[in-house]
Amino acid sequence: MNTCINCGAEVKELYRRYSPSVLKVLKCDKCGSIADKYIEYDPVIVLVDLVLLEKPAYRHLLYNSNFKSYWKLMVVLLLSESFKVWTTLISNLAVSNVPEVNSDSSDVFEGERNFYVLLALTTISIAAFVGTVIAITEIRWLIFGNRPARYKACDLSRALTVGGCAKLLGLLGIIWRHVEPDPHYALIHGYTVLCLLTAYSETSPRNIYIH
Repeated sequence: MNTCINCGAEVKELYRRYSPSVLKVLKCDKCGSIADKYIEYDPVIVLVDLVLLEKPAYRHLLYNSNFKSYWKLMVVLLLSESFKVWTTLISNLAVSNVPEVNSDSSDVFEGERNFYVLLALTTISIAAFVGTVIAITEIRWLIFGNRPARYKACDLSRALTVGGCAKLLGLLGIIWRHVEPDPHYALIHGYTVLCLLTAYSETSPRNIYIH
């Protein structure tokens, strides 16, 4: 079952194909708007709307698109976040009065080991975050009721993965080393929170779309 990107109601069909090159986009029976305009759009436009925090774009990606590589997004997110922290630690050591590291093989392997440790810690922290959000959401439905029929924990985990990809902007701090890091990362963290809230609201709505 697909979802109307405007009102969130379930729709049976998004379009009807009359020939290999002709299709008709259908309207939602509930709101009367086109159920999903993005099926005719280029993926780049969908990506731009995701960056602009457009809720219809999130609904299209999570419920109507054929995108299934969420695990790849998670791997990229884990690697980039670990690499960002790793380079930050190296930069802090370089700025401090710590003696320069010798360039022998043991020091090289030591640096690699530190990266893998950071990768493991990042994996644990993100897994704990996703698990906590899912647990709090489940408790929310138990206490307040009105659990949406379309809610699934796997959809929420995918939404958090998409929203968390905003942290990839932190890699710009490695490129733009002349930018002051604290305000730069503060803006990224703020934007990431907005992305996560937008994605969360689309998988755990207060109102029930199913009638």
